Amino acid sequence: MESPTPALYLAIFLVSLALSSLLVPLLRKIAFRYHVLDIPNQTHKTHYESIPYLGGLSIVIPLTLLVFIGPLIFIENSDYLLRTTLFLLPAVLLALVGLFDDIKNSSALSRFLLQSLIAVCATIYLNQFGFNVSILSYEISNSILSIFWIVGIINAFNFFDNLDGGASGISCVASFTLFLLGLLGGQYLISSISLALAGASLGFLWWNRNPARIYLGDSGALFVGFILAISLLQYEPIVKSQVASALVPVFILALPIIDTSVAVVSRIRRGISIFQGGRDHLSHRLISLGFSRKRAAYFLWSLSVLFSALTLLISFLSQEAALVISLLGLLFMGILAIWFSLIRINS
Repeated sequence: MESPTPALYLAIFLVSLALSSLLVPLLRKIAFRYHVLDIPNQTHKTHYESIPYLGGLSIVIPLTLLVFIGPLIFIENSDYLLRTTLFLLPAVLLALVGLFDDIKNSSALSRFLLQSLIAVCATIYLNQFGFNVSILSYEISNSILSIFWIVGIINAFNFFDNLDGGASGISCVASFTLFLLGLLGGQYLISSISLALAGASLGFLWWNRNPARIYLGDSGALFVGFILAISLLQYEPIVKSQVASALVPVFILALPIIDTSVAVVSRIRRGISIFQGGRDHLSHRLISLGFSRKRAAYFLWSLSVLFSALTLLISFLSQEAALVISLLGLLFMGILAIWFSLIRINS
């Protein structure tokens, strides 16, 4: 695939940004009309007024439209439709699963089984192009890890959507970082789709920042989580160290991974279901320390920017330096996870 021009990149970003921003008011009206609302009637809810869901569709729709327009732009790229199918079809299916849950509140088990089935199908398809986790000796082992990665990131991103602007802000940072990495590595399909996601996420963030006027909902969280998970599987890092290369996807999504790890360990220790909602996420712990919801979002965004800067840094370092910095980054992730887990949560 030939490199898109700067003007084309700018157009991709601005179109996705504009479409997302313009769709949100319409989606809010639809959500209120049909009562697709997050009603604060559960103990783990921290807002006091009903907030409309459906915000995720303001990200799903622009990306879908841009992918359909793609063949007109990359007409000489013979495998464009095949490659973008990896991004779009399973992601839209997950968005529909999430939309059903936003409306009808389906069981956690049924959602998990559907997510796993879609992840298995996506992994089989990915293998046809040679895109999967490739850190073990056997292909079947790498395929299993790929399935765990996809399902894990889908749920990690969904879990992280518990704070005004939290998940949408992380989506902006992660997708823009992947755009830069794809650009540096000459992987222009990855960079184009990531930039479209960055634009749509930013357009939605304007409405989702504190105080949020609309929520991402499961439809948006599952969609964005899948797009990022698959994009990172298809991305081929230019990092010289093999260990550092394997850690690039982990660093880009460090905050959702830490959040899910802390929450899951907390729930296992307390003997409750890991799928049960609760006030045990990173945002809740920061609020327990006295952070406002807005400052908690800023703090988490800043940490995400720090980890993203780390991924860019190691891309320019020698093999030895990249390995050392990556191991320090992994250690920092562990320290953050321990620190967050030690914060006492206000009931």
